[in-house]
Amino acid sequence: MITLSRLSTRLPATTVGLALLSATAMGGFSWYSARAGLMTAAHERLELAAAARRDAIELVADRAQADFQAVAAHPQIVSNFPDLIETLDPAKPDTASVVEAFRAPQTTEARVALDGSGMSSMYGRRHVKVQEVARKLVAQPGYADLMFIDDNGRINYTTTKSADFAKSVADEGLAGTALARLVERLKSADPGAVLFEDFAAYPVDGGPAAFIGRAMTKRANVAMGTAQAAERIGYIVMRVTPALFDQTLSKRTGLGETGQILAVGTDGLLRSNPPLNPAVHAGAGLAGLGMAADRLKAGVPLDFTAADGAHMAAASPVTVLGAPWTVVAEQTQAEAIDAVQALSRTLILTGLFVLAGTAVLGLLLARSIVAPLGALTRALKALADRQALTDVPGSKRRDEIGDIARAVVTIRDMSLEDAAQQLQTTEAARLREEQSRRAMLKELADGFEHSVGGIVEGLTGAVTELQGASDTMRAAVSGTSVRSTSVAGAAQQTSDNVNTVAAAAEELGATVQEIGRQVEQAAGMSATAVGEARRAEQTMTDLAAAATRIGDVVGMVSTIAGQTNLLALNATIEAARAGEAGRGFAVVAAEVKELAAQTTRATEEISRQVAAIQTVTDDAAGAIQGITAQIEAMNQVSTSIAAAVDQQGVTTQDIVRSMGQASAGTGTMTLEIAEVARVAGDAGEAADSVAQASDSLAARSEQLRAEVAQFLRNVRAA
Repeated sequence: MITLSRLSTRLPATTVGLALLSATAMGGFSWYSARAGLMTAAHERLELAAAARRDAIELVADRAQADFQAVAAHPQIVSNFPDLIETLDPAKPDTASVVEAFRAPQTTEARVALDGSGMSSMYGRRHVKVQEVARKLVAQPGYADLMFIDDNGRINYTTTKSADFAKSVADEGLAGTALARLVERLKSADPGAVLFEDFAAYPVDGGPAAFIGRAMTKRANVAMGTAQAAERIGYIVMRVTPALFDQTLSKRTGLGETGQILAVGTDGLLRSNPPLNPAVHAGAGLAGLGMAADRLKAGVPLDFTAADGAHMAAASPVTVLGAPWTVVAEQTQAEAIDAVQALSRTLILTGLFVLAGTAVLGLLLARSIVAPLGALTRALKALADRQALTDVPGSKRRDEIGDIARAVVTIRDMSLEDAAQQLQTTEAARLREEQSRRAMLKELADGFEHSVGGIVEGLTGAVTELQGASDTMRAAVSGTSVRSTSVAGAAQQTSDNVNTVAAAAEELGATVQEIGRQVEQAAGMSATAVGEARRAEQTMTDLAAAATRIGDVVGMVSTIAGQTNLLALNATIEAARAGEAGRGFAVVAAEVKELAAQTTRATEEISRQVAAIQTVTDDAAGAIQGITAQIEAMNQVSTSIAAAVDQQGVTTQDIVRSMGQASAGTGTMTLEIAEVARVAGDAGEAADSVAQASDSLAARSEQLRAEVAQFLRNVRAA
């Protein structure tokens, strides 16, 4: 029966218990430290991802505003906008048929392709020129439609001819929408202001839509000889969908298999479609993803629980064309700290191996000490019972147990000699011999106490020194383990930061490519503007020549009027000579003279107006020449910028490659430091085993001291 009162049970049990306690404590501390470090690194990675996408969607919003401004200023749009507003008047009899003809195609693609070139109406002829420009705009992702709205809120043109075409923003279905709110804001805004209305539900296409708009004006002559005034004639509006930002936010570089990035408005509704949640769309609330909108704050970690488990998130505020949004990066907690699970399994397996090894060593150590002591105990008991003892176990050993066994052999031999002498003497001699034997036993016991006691004292001292050395070794190994764990955490953090920088460099490369495309587009527009300006300059030159020819014709008319006046004067003189017979002819001559005088005055007025036109034409031609020179300079600058952007793209790719090499280096360093931590842990476990063995040996030494004392008392008592 196993009992804790025996050394054969207590010694291995104590060894295994101490090993289990040490392995559990060190494993728990290592697991907690690793988990905390990975959680912090995951939050920082999510914050960096949210900040990178924040900058990207700001660029997308600025590009959308620039594209809208370019279309609004396009010559075809500017020149045909007034006619499209005026020719689709509900009061005109052909308006209903025009609207029906443009709505006839069943699909949006077919309606966009219909430009009205085969129609005989004025609206159709103007529509051809505008539709060609608008088609290029709506072909880009996120640009859903281009609208012309008159000052009364009636939609007189849309590129897609959807359900809102030819309706008023005050009609049922459109009243209260973001489009209606934008039109009301534009009516009270400055004519040159560009306004943005944030995403909200809209009856076309079945999803949320946002709108960018501005007022359209034309110049009107308010009075002869006065300056022209700008007259508001309507509004141009571009409808955008969440797809404008989905292309940027759907990039999940550095977020693993479960990470994604979302855009959220101040109303708590999504402004983009979640890449990993197809059942949740833009316009839905964050509650569908398990998040609370009021907890989204920059720099504050957010943990929430969804249907697939615990998630981590980070937020970054952004302003999109004046509307406050929040960019949210989120990832499942299980993937973010997946390394902790692997570490837990490693710690458990290592602990089990260490515990098994310690148990085997404890059992072997216990048997190596307890078995010889048990044999000596049985020999001493037999000697005390005066039984024949032919062999004493352990008498040939070279350690302290061998010394004890040899002392028992000496006692046995002396006991045998004493027994022989007792058989050869008388009772008196036996008594004297007994006293002599007792004295000799006392002397022998004293000698035994001196020799064996010294050995036990030496063993105790050696055990004490062994305990001190093991404590020192354990402290050194513990410090090494802590520092290696700290360095491993720092190395892992460095690796994560390098990976994050690599992801950010990739995003920077994409942004540089986008800037290059915009610069090339701007260069093309500048070249087009140069051509238009030169044509305008030629037109002004032709106008000046026409004005000169008009002046020549006016001079000719003035000469003819002067000659007519002379003829009328001669006719009057001839009529006066004719007397009564020429009276009627005199009246006609007077009328002709008056008409000649009026003609002279009219030609003088026309000459003055033609001279004024020539002056204005010359000034306009000079201004257009200046504009042409400036646009050519802008074209050269755009070309230089495009070359610089290409060079920056090459540099960015070099940065991405360098970050990849740095990431591989930090990964190797992390593995090496982990190996150092493992070796330090093994050394710590060995130090613990030495300390436990020394403690156990000290206890056995103390027990041996007690057994020797008891043995001496028994011998002296005998």
